[in-house]
Amino acid sequence: MSYEAVLEQIRAVPAEYLDEISSIIRYVMYRHETEGKPVETGSLAQFFGTLDIEGDPLEIQKEMRNEWD
Repeated sequence: MSYEAVLEQIRAVPAEYLDEISSIIRYVMYRHETEGKPVETGSLAQFFGTLDIEGDPLEIQKEMRNEWD
């Protein structure tokens, strides 16, 4: 489809719908700009924090379970 055909279609649209058309064009441009960019899959540690545990975590769990035995 050519630019001229698209412009003719836009000119035929009532003025009250131009804001909606503008939003759709911005969305299409946004998709075009973000297409192919790598998605950041950062660590969740920045949101939830981390614990520095000394020793083997499985051994610590085992000790905690055996605490009442």
